[in-house]
Amino acid sequence: MDLEGGVAIVTGAGGGIGSAIARRLADEGMSLVLADRSRANLDEAADAVGRSVSVVTAVGDVGEPSHHAALITAAQDLGGLTLSVQNAGVYLPGLSWEIPIEEWELQVRVNYWGVVHGLRAALRVMARRGSGHVMATASGAGLVATPALAPYVSSKHAVVGLMETVRHELARVAPGVRASVICPGNVRTPIAANSLAAAGIGHEHLSPVAQQVADTVRAGNDAGADPVTVADALVEAVRSGRFWVLPQPELAYAVLDRAQRIADGREPVDLLG
Repeated sequence: MDLEGGVAIVTGAGGGIGSAIARRLADEGMSLVLADRSRANLDEAADAVGRSVSVVTAVGDVGEPSHHAALITAAQDLGGLTLSVQNAGVYLPGLSWEIPIEEWELQVRVNYWGVVHGLRAALRVMARRGSGHVMATASGAGLVATPALAPYVSSKHAVVGLMETVRHELARVAPGVRASVICPGNVRTPIAANSLAAAGIGHEHLSPVAQQVADTVRAGNDAGADPVTVADALVEAVRSGRFWVLPQPELAYAVLDRAQRIADGREPVDLLG
């Protein structure tokens, strides 16, 4: 699919990956509708895009269908939605039975329902027109599980399953519309701080085991790949129509190991153990 002259929606555009995607799509000549919960982060991302393309910003909650309806309207006003990138995400660590239920609900609301609402809004337009591309940012945690991140892991697994189903549905009723899922590994972004801000948490109170895992995950993020690698992989996937997008291809080895363990009836491996 051609990107130049198209219109893209990017949610979570104020984060590291979202901002990198916005800049890369602008470089390809796409007009942008950028959304985020933080006005400050959103304005910074919009400023980084520059003035070479049209940019509309919208602050809102991806868990609200009305927010996505407004994004669609903005995209249609720019010339018609071409690409929808459902990228907003949060993670809050803790043992599954210790994480406060409101933190569970926030992660599922943003990571899963945010994608559902965004896809439904975009696909109503794209399926009717018969063209377009929908993208969802899942995670390596959507393909293999890690401890002390149960809401994040389960919501990202749900996104992977959702996008596979959507891909099959589109092949039957709107073959000109493509779907892809992006599963990054460790990427250098401020997601940890942004997630705490989204939850209104000033100071975490984690058990020692959960704190150890949180420190390991955050250290991996800090030492991770540049978010540009995700943006580059996304653009290549749109051009080729590829479904599985693994910016760090080595993640596939962990997936293969998991599949073999399932086939053999062996215990799952603890990647942080």
